[in-house]
Amino acid sequence: MKNNQLVVGIDLSEKYTLISTCHDPQEGVITYSVDREKGAFRIPVAAFKLPGSEKYVFGEEAVSSAAAFKMEYETALLSRALDSSEKNGIKRDDPDIVLLGKFLSFLLRLPEETAYSRVNALCITERKVHPLSGKVIMEAVKSAGIGIPSVRVISYAESFYYYALSQPIGLWRDGVLLYDYSDNSFESNCLSIDHSTSPALVRNKKRFREDMVPFFGADRKRLDERFSAIAMEDLKGGVSGTYLTGEAFNERWEQKTLRVILSKSRVFKGQNLYSKGACYAAADIVDLVRISRRYVYFGDDSISSNVSIRAVSEGKEVLIPVADAGDKWYEAQKDMEVMVGQDRELIIVITDILDKDERNKVIRLDFLPVRPDRAGRIRLNFSFSSAQKLILTITDLGFGEIFRSTDRSVKEEILI
Repeated sequence: MKNNQLVVGIDLSEKYTLISTCHDPQEGVITYSVDREKGAFRIPVAAFKLPGSEKYVFGEEAVSSAAAFKMEYETALLSRALDSSEKNGIKRDDPDIVLLGKFLSFLLRLPEETAYSRVNALCITERKVHPLSGKVIMEAVKSAGIGIPSVRVISYAESFYYYALSQPIGLWRDGVLLYDYSDNSFESNCLSIDHSTSPALVRNKKRFREDMVPFFGADRKRLDERFSAIAMEDLKGGVSGTYLTGEAFNERWEQKTLRVILSKSRVFKGQNLYSKGACYAAADIVDLVRISRRYVYFGDDSISSNVSIRAVSEGKEVLIPVADAGDKWYEAQKDMEVMVGQDRELIIVITDILDKDERNKVIRLDFLPVRPDRAGRIRLNFSFSSAQKLILTITDLGFGEIFRSTDRSVKEEILI
């Protein structure tokens, strides 16, 4: 019997998008095909307002309609919404956010599964996550009246992690490698799994190869020679599986490289890997898979340390969690209120998850008035400006009518 939960993954780039759906991970993930005979998955990120009306059309219809009227269609819809939000703030009625919401609504009506069923979780993946992407997409979803309880945004690298670890264990036990190759970018992601910890740590090593671009117009034999040397080096430590994605692999030119890879691991090609990975990430949200319970992913956006506050509660020293290692820096934010002792200091404890090294950052609260012990409160706002930099804002709240707030705030930057 089919699982009654439905999850969706969307690969959203500047020009094209793909959408994948899943009821039961055991039965696999289905990617919506615009041409089943050719196995074509890419849907243009295109919106066109029909002249003389308020109606928008999207995708291929937007492209063909714009051509018929000899006009331009709108594209890069997420980037437009992000640019507008950076300038004007995130507003649900922003025209660019509204248009993005309409486009997402259009996408969700394409697969038969999502056209007639409630979606329980949606994950959207983009090459590199913008700090505002999650909030902008959530507002876009709400503006379109799309009733999805859980919405998440992840990077291509993390969607690859979810895809790889959703495959049979023999394809990733000893590590897994991805080559993503387009005309102007050659990127590799190598996942290694450390089973000595619980949960196990999955590290991603990302590399860019400028000597492999541009692809189109280049000598294919030279590229194959160079690629085979890169693959030989990357596979020295051994991996279980190697994946190839990107428009460069639509052609057959890498014969020597394939022989090298096949001598060391199994190899797979596909252009819908990221939307499938996003779909598995959505399945993880609703426990259709349980990857995040068993593994912690460390990528470029991951915080590498546990962050907490050393405090005293009921006479005992305790650690109050602020952020966990593996959290994405753009998602990690916490507010809390604490009492201030006579020492007027705050101790931030940073524990590296990899080497277990613990260090204390002592912040003096000398900007506060001198008050009796525990007769003052402060508000702490924690956020991150990168995976390595914690931003802490401390605000004096006073203590009721007895010790009024000074309304003073200080900001601290702490390297993780």
